[in-house]
Amino acid sequence: MQEHVDTQELEKAAGRTGVFKAVEIDLLHETLLSWKNSPGDPYTVLELRDGKSLVAFAIISRISGRESTYDIRYLVVDRDYRSTEGGKHLLQLIDDELLANSSYAVIRLESSGLKLLNIGPDTLTEAGYKIIGHIESYYGENNDYYYLIKIAYRNPPKFTKPESPVSEDGSSDAKPVDSSPHGENAAGQDVTDPA
Repeated sequence: MQEHVDTQELEKAAGRTGVFKAVEIDLLHETLLSWKNSPGDPYTVLELRDGKSLVAFAIISRISGRESTYDIRYLVVDRDYRSTEGGKHLLQLIDDELLANSSYAVIRLESSGLKLLNIGPDTLTEAGYKIIGHIESYYGENNDYYYLIKIAYRNPPKFTKPESPVSEDGSSDAKPVDSSPHGENAAGQDVTDPA
């Protein structure tokens, strides 16, 4: 799939969204040139198509020195496909690509609020991404900064929530609550009945 990518088509699709500044389109151009010269090192380009029409694309890169940590550099849904589930399918395509050769992947994304709206307002959170950073009006009025992260698993582990805190030696740190009207409660507070 990657050998036949029309880089100009990707640049035009990003420009048509109306959410990328001219300098960002220039950076996209440079990123695509780097990818063409060395596909997969460090960039991978993924496309989602409806027949011959470009629906969406992503550019991801593995973080240097990290085996399974990736940044989404570009996440673009063509403006004609905003009302579809193109963003959802593109995120699934990213997961599938990264999990094809690894049992898990840590996926990070820094983005503006306008770019997130372009792929669908809740698309990332519905796909399991967590917002771990947010700065209001960072890119201008009504255009916030977001930092999101997701851990994708090929075979998700079964996590359980402990019933009570457990110390390193395996014993519970939970203290029983004193139910008498005199003395201290589990937090060490005086609960002596003044009556």
